[in-house]
Amino acid sequence: MKSNVFVDSHVHTNYSDDSTMRLEDGIEAALALGLKGLAFTDHYDLDFPDNQFLFEFDPKKRASHIESLREHYGPDIEIVNGIELGVQSHVLDQSARIIDSHPFDFVICSLHVVDGFALHDSDGFYKNKTKEQAYRRYLEEVYQLVRSFENFDVIGHLGYVRRYGPYEIKSMPLKIYDEIIDSLLKLLIERGKGIEVNVSGYTYRLGTPLPDVDILKRYKELGGEIITLGSDAHDAAHIGKSFKQGLAALERSGFEHVNYFKNRQPIFVPLK
Repeated sequence: MKSNVFVDSHVHTNYSDDSTMRLEDGIEAALALGLKGLAFTDHYDLDFPDNQFLFEFDPKKRASHIESLREHYGPDIEIVNGIELGVQSHVLDQSARIIDSHPFDFVICSLHVVDGFALHDSDGFYKNKTKEQAYRRYLEEVYQLVRSFENFDVIGHLGYVRRYGPYEIKSMPLKIYDEIIDSLLKLLIERGKGIEVNVSGYTYRLGTPLPDVDILKRYKELGGEIITLGSDAHDAAHIGKSFKQGLAALERSGFEHVNYFKNRQPIFVPLK
């Protein structure tokens, strides 16, 4: 599989509070790897509970920056104006207004907070919960948010709790959570939404992408077609990282294509 037909659809820059990478540096890294393009998907998480981070940026300012880079690089690389929208039930209307007010090409909807706790905090949310209790509560909240919020294109890093839960075995087997996962996948398909293959799972030593292959296979079995590939890079060295494993996971799951988005529409790219 040639890398120059694929877009890294999940990349953070210094417009995100947890990254210092310039957009230009990300583009140069992608060009050096021979990637077709990048989707800049900086964090926007309203009312994020960890005061260490302010996950909000000026979409108009960044869009202007992206447009200048499109003019500079021309046809050499596809530059996608995206956003990773962190949603919580009490800020859905405000979140929708952010998307409606700006011409994003691509919207990832992610769950980073459950019951008021940031999931990257390995204590708060997970305290006094077994792994199954924590994972099931996370999946229930993802499902409820998809029921309540439709202004997005794909669900980001499904299984995010696997990164940070303080459990020795971090897998999320479909057979244990099949009922809630099936309900979630069916709802996404019914509403024309997709999921991403987030290869940060390899970076975080989970041994799989997020979500794992059994969930990807189930999504395909149920009729799911929209699927993006993202590194979740926060620095230039991680752009396109583990794409080989991610593409192999897509093939094992039965997919013959991967998507990226322009103007909120999925573009289908054959894997072969």
